[in-house]
Amino acid sequence: MKTYKKILIGGLGALTPIIMNLLVVELEVLLVKLTFFIILGYAIRVMVLFYLGGIVAFLHKDEKSPVKIFELGIVAPALITALLNAAQIEVPKVNLQTTSNPSSSMIFISSAYAQTSSKQDTTKIKNFSMPEETKIQQIWRGLFARSPRKVWFVIVSKHSKLEDAHKQIQQILDKTKEFKPEIYAPYGDDKRYSVVIGANLIYREATIMQKKAIKDGLPKDTSLWTFPNE
Repeated sequence: MKTYKKILIGGLGALTPIIMNLLVVELEVLLVKLTFFIILGYAIRVMVLFYLGGIVAFLHKDEKSPVKIFELGIVAPALITALLNAAQIEVPKVNLQTTSNPSSSMIFISSAYAQTSSKQDTTKIKNFSMPEETKIQQIWRGLFARSPRKVWFVIVSKHSKLEDAHKQIQQILDKTKEFKPEIYAPYGDDKRYSVVIGANLIYREATIMQKKAIKDGLPKDTSLWTFPNE
């Protein structure tokens, strides 16, 4: 069998776990705010894995069976894909050492959040939205098929009436200056306005902020929210 045919068969074998993983795991991740750069990143990934499958087939110079060459092409991409899927899983827990002293853990989070809210307008209603990504971040997401992580919000309360949400904000500001509460418009089927003290955080940051808020006297039902799977 000619070398180029072995490489082609091995590369086609490499595409098998890629296609299966795309249909079962990655499609939902990639379709979140799909852009050209996300597609570019994923195309680079496919080419790299195709290349690896071809190299594995090429290195088995004594193998002549097309079926076995195809199977050999599957191995390396399947292992790499499994490792990438494992890295994608975010364990929903917080380091106990960090949360044992929430006030110290909040220094960075609060200061970073305050920078974006230094000119806070409590009358402005914001909308729940996915975080903005740079072109490099989009390519990275396509390359590793990673879903956005900064998708968590800390919600103090929800109100059917807008004026009640404004009252809640004032109560928070009277109680503590640690947080910058904002009103978010209804999202999806939930027609209530949300009073949010933390937006576009990773899960760990959101959990720390939630614990800190409750400790500082904000409502005990302060909760975490992220975009539902649709």
